[in-house]
Amino acid sequence: MATLKLPQTQIVFADRPYSPKAIDSLFPLIKNRSGSPSLILTAQRATHRLMLFILETRPYAAGRLTDDRFEALTLQDHFKDLAEADPPTITLSETNPVLFKCLLVVTQKIPTTAGTTDLVNVEGLLNRLKTSKQEAVVSLRHADDLNLFYFAKGKLYEAYFADPASISKDSTPEDQFLEYAYTAASASPVAVQAYEDVRVGPAADQELPWEESPEGIVGYFLKPRPELIFLSGESSVEKKTIRKRVFTLGRNPDSDLPIHDIQASRDHATIREAGGTFILEDKMSRNGTFVDNQKITTITLSDGNEIRIGRTRILFMEKPKEPGESAPGGERGTGELLETTMLRMDEAVLQQAAAAIQPTQQKLSLKILNGPQQEMVIPLTGKLFIGRTKADINTNDPKVSRHHASIEEKADGYHFTDLNSTNGSFINDQPVQTKILAPGDIIRVGDTMLSVTEGESVP
Repeated sequence: MATLKLPQTQIVFADRPYSPKAIDSLFPLIKNRSGSPSLILTAQRATHRLMLFILETRPYAAGRLTDDRFEALTLQDHFKDLAEADPPTITLSETNPVLFKCLLVVTQKIPTTAGTTDLVNVEGLLNRLKTSKQEAVVSLRHADDLNLFYFAKGKLYEAYFADPASISKDSTPEDQFLEYAYTAASASPVAVQAYEDVRVGPAADQELPWEESPEGIVGYFLKPRPELIFLSGESSVEKKTIRKRVFTLGRNPDSDLPIHDIQASRDHATIREAGGTFILEDKMSRNGTFVDNQKITTITLSDGNEIRIGRTRILFMEKPKEPGESAPGGERGTGELLETTMLRMDEAVLQQAAAAIQPTQQKLSLKILNGPQQEMVIPLTGKLFIGRTKADINTNDPKVSRHHASIEEKADGYHFTDLNSTNGSFINDQPVQTKILAPGDIIRVGDTMLSVTEGESVP
């Protein structure tokens, strides 16, 4: 049984029986509370404890505590656990933002230091964290008590105890830290864990529009999430579950579904959830987006639709099939679908996609003429972006806009386009908005100079 005692919080209600109706009615009540409270809803089971972190009236993250081990959960996994047999009892607590963050840290992060007081020099750890002047969280666990300590700007700011009576109330947090470590350790070693990476975040499905569902929050999260299934030939290869309100697809590696297809644009399309439907929108891509072989601009997806981006075929399954059930595009066995963070295309598919593009007669490259990347040569292919951040050609030039210009390979040549940059773009010392590049052209963006050079000729 998960008996670990957490630092004390202000109880709103305790040990009430769980029911979907109780949870559905809870969030409208939270929304009507004054201020922006930080709340934690805990559900106690025989073997573990569930925690739902509620921030500004919305579920923010979730976790599970089994014995003394924390793990982060998606909101969907949290509500699935709640709905299992033997309903748990639930308790709602209000806490301050610092303790809220400390509990999120121990739920989501891996400690950078872990040991017991017979191995860890707690005074040395305290001094090191103060010297670093960075945010940090330390937990001291003894018997069933978990105590948390928050560091920032070279100071131990806050101390939170499972049993406040175990320490001197009038002493500083630093003195309380040392007092507890040494006093408790006289009976048996205290478990010490330090977290120096305290960047916490919401659950992957935190922004889903559950408020738009007539089934309430519990019914919404108990429904299976739609899946995108990558198809190769007649077989389904891999899948990605849609866990965001707006889900992006494209060649950009930061996309929710990165597509390694030369015919895909960097920001090719999005799937947006609204009012219980899923809407696919083409984002003015170069080669278009197709659904069941029809080119689309915007379409409401239906279960079983096949999306095509370049040579990449993706099946939209709004109601995912159970293992062993058949699905359009071939039979799906238990091991044929793999949960993955990105789709991978094998080399043969990549080669087919590259061969499908009509190349220009002369390949061109860009050579950087000055700055820290001087002499670097970048082959021009597909569509590239020049800018200060997240660009194919990243200049680190303060006079260059974040999204300054693009160069796109088309049948009649390489088209340079200024993207309404602050300081403009110049080719051969002439201001330009758009121009087809030729060997020998000199491009200037900010203080960065680039020359257009000949590449390998194509027969």
